[in-house]
Amino acid sequence: MPRLRNPVFESACAVVLLAGLWVTPRSARAEPEDELVLDDEDEDDPLADDEDDPLADDEDDPLADGSGASGSASVSLGGGAKAEGKGKRGKKAKRTKKPREKCTATFFECYKPTNHMINAGIYFGGFWRADNHGLFDRSIAQQPTTNRSAFDLGFRLEYMPIPYVGVGFETGGMPTRSNSEDNARAGFYTVRGHVIGSLPYRLTPTLAVGAGLLGLRSRNSAILNGGENAFHWGPGAKFFVNDWVAVRIDGRHIITGSSTDGERSHHGELLVGAEVTIRLTRWVGEKWRAQRTDSDNDTITDFYDKCPDEYGEDEDGCPLNRDRDKDGIPDRRDACPDEWGDGADGCPVPDTDGDGIFDINDSCEDEPENFNGIEDDDGCPDEMPDEVKKFEGVIRGILFDTGKSTIRSKSKPVLAKVVELLQKYPQLRVEISGHTDSRGKHDDNVALSLERANSVKQYLVDEGIDEARITTRGAGPDEPIADNKKKKGRAKNRRIEFKVIN
Repeated sequence: MPRLRNPVFESACAVVLLAGLWVTPRSARAEPEDELVLDDEDEDDPLADDEDDPLADDEDDPLADGSGASGSASVSLGGGAKAEGKGKRGKKAKRTKKPREKCTATFFECYKPTNHMINAGIYFGGFWRADNHGLFDRSIAQQPTTNRSAFDLGFRLEYMPIPYVGVGFETGGMPTRSNSEDNARAGFYTVRGHVIGSLPYRLTPTLAVGAGLLGLRSRNSAILNGGENAFHWGPGAKFFVNDWVAVRIDGRHIITGSSTDGERSHHGELLVGAEVTIRLTRWVGEKWRAQRTDSDNDTITDFYDKCPDEYGEDEDGCPLNRDRDKDGIPDRRDACPDEWGDGADGCPVPDTDGDGIFDINDSCEDEPENFNGIEDDDGCPDEMPDEVKKFEGVIRGILFDTGKSTIRSKSKPVLAKVVELLQKYPQLRVEISGHTDSRGKHDDNVALSLERANSVKQYLVDEGIDEARITTRGAGPDEPIADNKKKKGRAKNRRIEFKVIN
């Protein structure tokens, strides 16, 4: 008699493969020269009686004309307008897939079971039949011999509505042979369902209790066919490798009622398997999921939790002292929690014209202050007075000892007017620059010009002017305003200039 193929075993394998393909998610498939000759000062100011001097002015006011010198008026105080602009509209950005966030919880908290999970996979292991089993056709003859143990291969499908309890289905085949039936091929098989209990941890113990059918089937021998209702239970353990894959080990104690000796038959299985985990909460509505999920375990579900990723003690689910915008005002009292604010309510004090002066103190909310040292605190643009405009440029009448930075006493009337003007406009800041002619070594002339500028600064400071309002610069011979080859030209080049600065 020719040996026939084992239909039970082959059918079970086919079911496993087809089911596995059906439940596997799509994602699973698939950068000097000359000797030094310092500039000499004449006994009297050489510019004073020079009728052709373009810097000449009235005798009574040495500050009246600074037209012959170059200078510019500018703002001196802090604050300023903010520059804003709109960029060109770019092309619409391509939508990119959001990368999956890595789990930041503890090892055993990561990938733990969630509500509404479907687990599908295969298992293999060993099956041990009972000696007194009645899984054969008793109408033909006495119990035939079969292998005491067999390889076990099957498919399982489970649904876990909550992490603690679910239901499952298993079917499998265990090929064997019968020596008493001319080594005929046969196969034990099982189809069963059960209730599953587990704990919500990444490594979770399980317990299955259920019932089904255990049988033996063969096309080679008529006696090797039979089946009985069976009760089964068994402990196990499951480990979630990630959100999609889990591995597990299970034991099954199978009990059938009919046997050759009138007692119950006790069979056993030890199974090792892998399965794909489909978390349905990823596909249900966001609101539905948020109402049932508490990501930070603070007893406030994500739907009502204003800080779903931060454990919170407040009634809104946020930490009591949370301050998102870092403005020193806790979010629970901050009217603008996502915007840094210097107002009492946590919101920024408005500055409509962007000049750095808040509207509450700005007399011209829609016109920015021009910060020219004239009433710069009122927030309104001001025009520089003529007396300040005349202040800039060459200041005639400031004289020094020859080759030194010592200020002559003749200079005091001129400097007194400078002090008076700086006291009248306390917000003005000035730069004092010293200049020489080209005779002598360049570096020595630069040093001398800076020393003379510093001497003028020190005089003004001694008269009560704030040192922070004055800067100095030594230009030496580098910025002439006349011909250094002529005596009158060299006299004009030896000078002190003032400039209003920002």
